[in-house]
Amino acid sequence: MVKYCIYCGRVHTQENPVVNNICLECMIRKGKIIALKKDVIKASLCKVCGSVKIGFKWVETHGFEEAIDRIVREVVPQLITPAPGVEHIEVNEYRLKTVASWRTVVELRINGIYGGKQFSISTDLIIMLEPTKCPRCIMYDSREFDAVIQIRGYDLKRVSKVIEKIVSKDHKILRDLIDTIETGNGVDLYFYGFGAARKLARKLATQLRASLHESFEETGTRSGKKRSRLYISLKPSNKSH
Repeated sequence: MVKYCIYCGRVHTQENPVVNNICLECMIRKGKIIALKKDVIKASLCKVCGSVKIGFKWVETHGFEEAIDRIVREVVPQLITPAPGVEHIEVNEYRLKTVASWRTVVELRINGIYGGKQFSISTDLIIMLEPTKCPRCIMYDSREFDAVIQIRGYDLKRVSKVIEKIVSKDHKILRDLIDTIETGNGVDLYFYGFGAARKLARKLATQLRASLHESFEETGTRSGKKRSRLYISLKPSNKSH
């Protein structure tokens, strides 16, 4: 059966395929090929250290441009809704139409496949960065956290899945977890108390086959007693290789 486009009447071809009675060119011309769930993205940027909040995590960056890059690569793909018949959507590249700042206009180049034919379109997006102070900087100023798990040498996606699995079964750990912050080579987990940190660290060490090392740092006094902060390091053990 010959396929025709209901808008322009053209016949289906490899160069201009017709899917669900609409050809590729008409889908693009009418702006129906993909849609963004929002055309303005708001994200928190720490005005002290430059970390940006991606989902529930704070990620270290070195300023506006790197923060925008993380948002485009990690947040934007989740906001793209393809039309029926569209496959393999990806943000191929982007450029800044304004100087990177608290409000930045970004032009996205999005690629995909429609009816077996690859296409590429451009669309604009506004990224609004809201100045704030991240939990880590607040904690460093107040010195109120008591324990840190420092995980190094693992794929962060794998670590996140393991943590999510553990805390889904033990909500007490999640209750004492202040924040999760990615660093350049790993992730740090901040806790109010020793107990939850040690409990999670032991479970992680088992599932990740990690070596576990504890150290303490004196941080002053509280109610007349010396106060120490617990640091727990998790790294791949020789046995895990």
